[in-house]
Amino acid sequence: MNPLREGLSTRAVPQPCAIVIFGATGDLTHRKLIPALYNLAANGELPPAVAIIGFARRPKSDDDFRKEMEEAVRKFSRQAVRDEIWKTFSQSLFYHQSEFGAEAGYKSLVERLEKTDNERGTRGNRLFYFAAGPDQFETILKNLKAAGLNRAKQGSWARVIIEKPFGTDLASARELNRIVNHAFDESQTYRI
Repeated sequence: MNPLREGLSTRAVPQPCAIVIFGATGDLTHRKLIPALYNLAANGELPPAVAIIGFARRPKSDDDFRKEMEEAVRKFSRQAVRDEIWKTFSQSLFYHQSEFGAEAGYKSLVERLEKTDNERGTRGNRLFYFAAGPDQFETILKNLKAAGLNRAKQGSWARVIIEKPFGTDLASARELNRIVNHAFDESQTYRI
């Protein structure tokens, strides 16, 4: 059967997941990531069972994070913000305060993700997005591995997206690649 001929959708249904954004209070998150995720939601391309967890150092509540992200979406979204869509989308936004190098912050992230699986139906699927400075990548990767977040449970997946310049030269790019591959398999790794 040809879906185009039959008038069926050619888009895959996105899987439920928790998206953890490291560097959630930074410019990349405000200008690009959250507005893009909102646009996906507005287009019906974000699964209803999604949780977006901002991970950063500054203390703030989930509600403070939601208000901050609403301002960013209203300013940087390519679509006008529709209140009914924002209300639903904002309920998927959460904030997790921790230093990138604090082991306890990753242990509490594990607990938060397990709670999110139960409350939001994310099924243990995890996407870790590195929007932090490249000097933080190694620390974050080591802590994700130490907390066991680099390995998915049976029937789920764990992936990492690394944003920004991948190293400053060939030698540093190779070293960063070695560190990434020590924590995540190549099949789990996406570089932008």
